Amino acid sequence: MVNANMQFDNKTLEPVYKLMMGEAGSSFTFEVAQKNGLPYSLINRAKKKIERGKVRFDATIAKLQKERSQMMKTGASLKEKESKAAAESDRMETMNAKLKAKLVSYQELFDHNQRMIVLGNKINEIAERFFENNKKRPLIAELLQTIESENAKRKRKSAAVSKKERETKKQLNEEVKKELVVVRKEKKKQKKQIPKLSKPKVTLKVGDRVRMFDGRSVGSIDAIEKQKAVVNYGMFTTQVSLDLLEFVETAKTKKK
Repeated sequence: MVNANMQFDNKTLEPVYKLMMGEAGSSFTFEVAQKNGLPYSLINRAKKKIERGKVRFDATIAKLQKERSQMMKTGASLKEKESKAAAESDRMETMNAKLKAKLVSYQELFDHNQRMIVLGNKINEIAERFFENNKKRPLIAELLQTIESENAKRKRKSAAVSKKERETKKQLNEEVKKELVVVRKEKKKQKKQIPKLSKPKVTLKVGDRVRMFDGRSVGSIDAIEKQKAVVNYGMFTTQVSLDLLEFVETAKTKKK
């Protein structure tokens, strides 16, 4: 005799039309009867007429069947998450490989530009010496020596390879320029967003040492009247609006 059971939905108790072979199952007899509106008293009488062991066995099978169904759902959910994680991992690996390739290209471009800067400095030194002594023979000798030294580092390449390398360098230069434009715009944006810290406003008093916001000379306030102060600079005095004055230090009290 082969054991088999028909699966039910745990929440709705409706058949899912899925046959499980090799294990006994519960028919959810009493649960389905209760869901369909049969009186509880009638269901209870039916339970009493059946052997208690069989009822408990059926209840145990029903519980196990529910647990199995839940485990299957959990397993399916875990498989789905695992699949998404694997796809994300592949995407990150691809992105990482592209970033590494770009970094290598940028490093090669940087090294090339640094070499050109060094070469340019050498040529500039030769040009300065020629400017000072106006001797052509040492100039030609130094230029030839510099060129030979530089060519010794070069490798023989076909015209197609050289053309491809020039195109690659040009493309990299354009990419770097674009990224620099974005970085500069972002820096300007950040500078605009940083609030300027203003100094706390100080109530000026007679005797306080002050200076004008756009000036350097420091004087002391002799008098204040109608939002204007008479500032004494030693050699002369002048009347200035309080809004144009910046506090330097408070008045010093004289010791008795």
